[in-house]
Amino acid sequence: MGSRVAHRGASLAAAAWWLAAPVGAGELALTLDRLDAPGFSASAIVARLRDGAPGELQLTIGELSAHGKNWRNVRVACAKFWLERATIECLEGEAQIDGKIPLSFVYAGGERALDLTLRPAPKETWRVKASFAARAPGLRVEVENGGLARLGPWLPPAWPKLTAGALSGTISLAGADRDRLAADFVARDAAFSDASGLHAAEKLSGRVQLTAERRGESWRYRAKLDWDAGELFWQPLYLRGSGHTINAEGTLDERRIAITRGHAKLAGVGEAEASAEWDRSANTLVNADVRSGRLDAAALYAHILKPFFFGTALGELRAEGSAELSVRWRGAQLEALDVILRELSLEDLNRRFAVFGASGRIPWHRTDDTAVELEMKGGELLRIPFGRVKLPLAMRGMRFRLDTVEVPLLDGTLTVRGFATEPPQEGWRWVFRGSIAPISMERFTQAVGLPTMHGVISAEIPRVAYARSTLNVDGALVFKVFDGTVTASNLTLIEPFGKAPRLAADLEARGIDLELLTRTFSFGSITGRVDASVNGLELANWQPVRFDAKVQSSAGEYPRKISQAAVQNITALGGGGAAAIQGTLLRFFEQFSYAKLGLSCKLENGVCTMGGVEDAPQGYVIIRGGGVPALSVLGYNRAVDWRDLIERLKRIIQDNVPVIVR
Repeated sequence: MGSRVAHRGASLAAAAWWLAAPVGAGELALTLDRLDAPGFSASAIVARLRDGAPGELQLTIGELSAHGKNWRNVRVACAKFWLERATIECLEGEAQIDGKIPLSFVYAGGERALDLTLRPAPKETWRVKASFAARAPGLRVEVENGGLARLGPWLPPAWPKLTAGALSGTISLAGADRDRLAADFVARDAAFSDASGLHAAEKLSGRVQLTAERRGESWRYRAKLDWDAGELFWQPLYLRGSGHTINAEGTLDERRIAITRGHAKLAGVGEAEASAEWDRSANTLVNADVRSGRLDAAALYAHILKPFFFGTALGELRAEGSAELSVRWRGAQLEALDVILRELSLEDLNRRFAVFGASGRIPWHRTDDTAVELEMKGGELLRIPFGRVKLPLAMRGMRFRLDTVEVPLLDGTLTVRGFATEPPQEGWRWVFRGSIAPISMERFTQAVGLPTMHGVISAEIPRVAYARSTLNVDGALVFKVFDGTVTASNLTLIEPFGKAPRLAADLEARGIDLELLTRTFSFGSITGRVDASVNGLELANWQPVRFDAKVQSSAGEYPRKISQAAVQNITALGGGGAAAIQGTLLRFFEQFSYAKLGLSCKLENGVCTMGGVEDAPQGYVIIRGGGVPALSVLGYNRAVDWRDLIERLKRIIQDNVPVIVR
């Protein structure tokens, strides 16, 4: 057969034991109708061998199938081979399968066994051992540094596309009915993605072990995953692998996937056991039971929960403490959830709310009555701190009830009565009534970062209702501040815990002591009293966007004096659009008398339309003088930029910048 053909004492004629009759001068051919092994088949196989030098063995496979992937007219050429009775060994060959692939193989006709090795790239080996014997068919694949991207054609079209990584390990399928499966392989630096960008991974490394056995129409399996490294994004979850493990055993058939025993360990978070049943046709979780050990709250929130809360009030939290969870899922819906909290603290990074040191149990059930046993050491709501509180909350499904709870609030008390919710068919709905026992305005303003004010806040809250992300207060809230009263009515708060809450209200103030007010804000001294109204107030993210406000002297007899510093600050507040008449008197007197003062601002589109106690030529009167010495202040600019006005006010209050009036 020439220098490229090795003989083991066999000539071309001796090989005819397993080859068919010659088809031409100096040529022999072997024809095999079909070879079958689990997950593998080949049909219309023809081997041709020409005598002479150099010799070459040529194979043609009419149709080749491997786990659902089909090829036609596959050609294999062996330049170096052995022939011995019913055995053929290709030492150096090349196959035309989606390109040229170097290979070697041994086919033992007597045992009907094939040992095939493919080397598609340097240091990459795919070895296939197939037994076609009817008594013991089997298939074993051994991979060393196999390119994961090559598995793409065998994966379902809807799966993400493998783009990188290497695979080493074994997978075998055996039994007359292909009823025993075993796999053990390690993946390194794997990557995948899909067209939507919702599923992707980079540098995944880990080990997968799987055994399965067919029993009737179903498979019984055991699986283990050790995830050692890499990053995974599976909308909305983003996870990093470092010591995570999953163990599962159960059954699989055409209708369902069942986990009879499952155990998961998420490094840094905790461990959980589970059983579950998944309906494959409906793509639905039917039943499940999950019970966790102690879970670290910070890691649980950061790695698992946070993506699900994106864009909500819980989207940016700092978490501490721990929790234990027990979940029961029946009939494709949540039936029971039991949560045990231990020193749990949750703090909104935007300072909208916080809960500190919450401990207790929350045993929720979809149809049964249950009661919460929960105590909090304290917390904050819109930067207002509250103290230790117990929540005797009664639950039945999505209905929650709270008879009465008293919440220590600064140096007073917030009492909530008759809190109740309705099932959230179109979002959460709840209602309550309550009251606020006297709270020091001094402590309140310090808590929310405002200049210190004097007086108290007390209110009877007739009814507060929340629905469709909107909170409405029926009736009026009354506050005692600066020896006067402030009444808030028509109060509506939209998305109170969203990123941009919106508030609407009408405010009325009566008998505000100007001396207390101006002393509080270091504005200079003004004695007297004022009434004020703010109609149609609208705040967006706690910043005014619209209102119609008026402030003017209260009716009645009382001392009416204004200091030189207050006149200077009022004039500075008006910029170039205000001036003190009789200004030359300023250098001689510390205080002046006035008959009436007032100012109005109608804010719209970032511009304040200004007014005073009365109109004047080319402007309006802010302070009308009276008595001796008397002084008047006029404003000239009717349209004032709101942001500019606020910046001037901040500068006056914070920096106390003097303005020289000559």
